[in-house]
Amino acid sequence: ILGMSYTDFVGYINQWNVLPGAYSTLSKWTIFSKLDNNSNILELACTSGFSSRELAVMTGCHGIGIDISNPSVEMAKYNKKKYAPDIKIQYVCSDAYTFNSNKKFSHIIVGAALKFFPDQKAIIDRIVSRYMKNNGILLASPFFITRPIPKKLIKEAESVFGISITTEGYKNVMKTYSGFEILYEDRCTLVKENNDELKHYCNSTIDRACKIRNISDVAIRQTMFNRLLKIKIMSNKLRQYQMYSVLVLRY
Repeated sequence: ILGMSYTDFVGYINQWNVLPGAYSTLSKWTIFSKLDNNSNILELACTSGFSSRELAVMTGCHGIGIDISNPSVEMAKYNKKKYAPDIKIQYVCSDAYTFNSNKKFSHIIVGAALKFFPDQKAIIDRIVSRYMKNNGILLASPFFITRPIPKKLIKEAESVFGISITTEGYKNVMKTYSGFEILYEDRCTLVKENNDELKHYCNSTIDRACKIRNISDVAIRQTMFNRLLKIKIMSNKLRQYQMYSVLVLRY
């Protein structure tokens, strides 16, 4: 459990690794990008499939979700079968840098996942140039900072998540999307959770994971709980320095 990468751990416990704003962001994307049952979507770094699955339930859209993590894709398929068996989303274990498809997509979803890619601009350029339809839409929800994050906290966060966290302000974050036309934008604040909320979330998630994985060992459950709680506490600590932007961008 402790040796897993962040993305593999999220997949293993079937954390519904929701994007910033959760259903509120999905609703804004749906309305302002005109997602419907004719839309063909591609989601990068889909983890356990929350965004693409729920968008398909809401709109009837179809498409593909990809992630490099096998446990994440396994759980995306599980969640589709259990919670939304009628949607037309295929989940594939694939590296976005080498992903190939003969299809073009009307909407490409990156959410807040670009930080998992070493070269964010390069991955957008590759995916958009090869797989986005003319006048296609990019759906993003990137974090940006409103004041500097202490260096000690940055180091702690990067050890928890295994990636470089966002330390750029709004203007610098938006440079990644410089080739797009902004159709809609909403800059949103983040609300910290209290300890009871954090523990309830972690207990609920780990109890579900233990049922899925047939885990009865108390020590293993506690290890899973402790790691997830550490992740949630770190996310909570960062919220006082962050906002996020809901973006609908046209190529």
